[in-house]
Amino acid sequence: MKGDSAPRGPSPARRRELLDGLGVAFLASQVGAYSSRAWNERLRSAGLDSRQVLLFWNVAVSEGRSQRELARTLRLPASRVVGLVDALEARGVVERRTSSRDRRRRSLYLTSKGRKLLDRVMAISDQHERAVSGGLDPADRAALVKLLAKLAALHGLGARAHPDA
Repeated sequence: MKGDSAPRGPSPARRRELLDGLGVAFLASQVGAYSSRAWNERLRSAGLDSRQVLLFWNVAVSEGRSQRELARTLRLPASRVVGLVDALEARGVVERRTSSRDRRRRSLYLTSKGRKLLDRVMAISDQHERAVSGGLDPADRAALVKLLAKLAALHGLGARAHPDA
């Protein structure tokens, strides 16, 4: 019975690669975990939270979207988005505005304080990006970005959305 046989293991060369920690999945996870820890440390030192920053970025990219639209974009429950927006609104960096077309809809915008914070977040982001990818020359970095974007797309991961948010 062909369907009942156990899956074959990797070839000897592939097995050696995996044992040496050179598999794509392992390396992506290793670098991702390092990057995530370092990113969160950088944000904490500035009094920020990575989930709030993710939402904040998405508001900045396209102001005027509703909380519901952001929840869909970020693939988060609407209730979580409400809590994140509440925290950003309490800091005075995001404001909810009632839509002139639909009074039930609350659109999100950066405040002037939020625009200043965006400059700070962009500086932190640039510092983080340089720290993580600083050993790569521009061509290697561009190739890596292209390959990682391809993998993200293949796995249905949205742009500017993080699966652990």
